[in-house]
Amino acid sequence: MTSQPSTASSVTAKAVGYRTGSPFKVERFEKPSDIEAEWRELESEGVATVFQRYEWVDSNVRHVLPHLKAWPAIVLGRLGGRPAFILPLQISKSGPVRMATWIGGDHSSYNFGLWSMEAVAAMARLERAEIETMLGHALADVDCAFLARTPRRHDGVAQPLAKLRGRPSPTEGYSFDLAGGFAAVLERTDGSRRRKSIRKQERKMSEAGPLLYDTARDPARASAALDFFFEHKGRRLVEQGKANSFAEPGVQDFFRELLERSQGMEEPLLEMMELSVDGKMRAVKGSGILHGRVNAYFSTYAHDELVSFGPGRTLLFRHIEQCCENGLAAFDLGVGYEEYKTHWCDVIHELDDIYGAFTPLGSATIAAIRCREGVKDLMRRNKSLWRRLNRARAYLSQRFSA
Repeated sequence: MTSQPSTASSVTAKAVGYRTGSPFKVERFEKPSDIEAEWRELESEGVATVFQRYEWVDSNVRHVLPHLKAWPAIVLGRLGGRPAFILPLQISKSGPVRMATWIGGDHSSYNFGLWSMEAVAAMARLERAEIETMLGHALADVDCAFLARTPRRHDGVAQPLAKLRGRPSPTEGYSFDLAGGFAAVLERTDGSRRRKSIRKQERKMSEAGPLLYDTARDPARASAALDFFFEHKGRRLVEQGKANSFAEPGVQDFFRELLERSQGMEEPLLEMMELSVDGKMRAVKGSGILHGRVNAYFSTYAHDELVSFGPGRTLLFRHIEQCCENGLAAFDLGVGYEEYKTHWCDVIHELDDIYGAFTPLGSATIAAIRCREGVKDLMRRNKSLWRRLNRARAYLSQRFSA
């Protein structure tokens, strides 16, 4: 791992002379385990997403960060001696620039941090300059922070860092409520025709052998379902000419550990559900749960003789039905537009990329990032150009991987 500066820093608002004074005492730690008790308190009683759960971050730190040549910068804020917020950040160096980002990268769909309601109220009273100064002292060895995919609201709570500079993320999240049970969900989403279609597909698949839906409780079966995902998703991404983030160093070990640590949990970090026909896996889904909210991480299916009957779509339908039967509160299909999400979701989660510059070099870096993202956003809005670029990328990927 890259050599690290000392990260055991602790500052108070009074000590650094904030303009109007901040009520927070802010500390920084090298490992999630340094503040496990505080983390679990905020996770259970505060506002957080599944992607900032203690085990999720801890596993990512140990398996992924070393390969990124990055190191953790876990920022803890206290109010009156009690844990108030945690920002699970990592620091990496690109050329002369040291930048703080959320731990999790592309695999962390939503990055809200962990907050007590008291911290949310206290942050709302601070000005942008005070928030920047507070973070700047906690990240004294960092030029800038780039906090991507930060929800504007989560569980009805406004993002406490929203006063910092930022711009809309180039993507958004999609979810729907499970209130009233599965029949109510289908009624709200015009699902009667979808139910008929699913039943027809199930009958067709059943002609090849017994059809089974199952949440993989057995560790060996769950591991086999995860391996199925890695294999079939990797093939599909190559065909599409897209980068396979699941093949990056440490990532598969990270998800395998999430699966192991989920054994016996009421709300698993990673739970695998499968559709099998005639004893053979045909589709799998991976998801995590926190506070009754199901977050779909990933899914894939086999491109075999049954692919025309939509095993992936069928598995999603039955997974949602199962979540309703289990009394869960909401189902989140994650970030990024896909047409199938519009068939279910009636809530769109707006996300922001939030910036903080702490040095002149950091200010220049943030300006360059904002310019780059602005150009990419214009390209995405030109659907014809974006389609051509994606086709060219797929062609080049297939040509040079052959």
